[in-house]
Amino acid sequence: MLIAHLGDKIHHPENTLPAFEAAHGLGACAIATEIQFSKDHTPWCCAGEGVELCRSSISTPLHLLKDKDLQTLPLSSFQHLVEWANRHRHLEWFVEISPETLQMVKPELAIRRLLDEIPGSTDPFVILTSDLRSLRLARNLGFDQVALRVPNVGRSLSPEVVTLAPDYLLIDQAVVDCQELPPGPWQWVVHEINTAQGAVQWHHRGAHHILTGNLPLLMRSQEASNVYGI
Repeated sequence: MLIAHLGDKIHHPENTLPAFEAAHGLGACAIATEIQFSKDHTPWCCAGEGVELCRSSISTPLHLLKDKDLQTLPLSSFQHLVEWANRHRHLEWFVEISPETLQMVKPELAIRRLLDEIPGSTDPFVILTSDLRSLRLARNLGFDQVALRVPNVGRSLSPEVVTLAPDYLLIDQAVVDCQELPPGPWQWVVHEINTAQGAVQWHHRGAHHILTGNLPLLMRSQEASNVYGI
């Protein structure tokens, strides 16, 4: 499947409901979002280290801002995402929490706050991070699916990763140093692939899914449609 990285960010601000809605309209089967937490420990859809404050023209780390400040900005809360996702249950969501965010908000608190925002089944939501402990915790607390971001292919063969057996392994195409991705009890997601030729090539190299920042282009591609079953 093709996973829309932060939604349709070609035509809309990334990681916002309009970007998610556009990706859904294009036919995406899955969307990847990144989460950060406000000073009130509320999860918000935000990628990067901070948010641009339009009036002051400065960049401020999101974790220093209260919810009342964030509500004035063009951001989407995770609660809004969940409410929208509940109306489109066929979509799968990769919810990424960066190591930096986990350092500021302890893993258990972060996972529990996400669970607090999901009133029903967690099936559509895949917790994504590079921290093994957080993924074990996510499973123990009620998330059925987890995805591990790995720095290289060799990491996937380590005992702790094999023992965890994540549902997905996410890897940057630039760090793959072998012709074919090794099989395992997981599915490989390669990022960020923004050409039809690249999508086809990575399918042959063992990628089960492609994370793309140019969903409109790949959705128009007959080649990508053939290999990813669009």
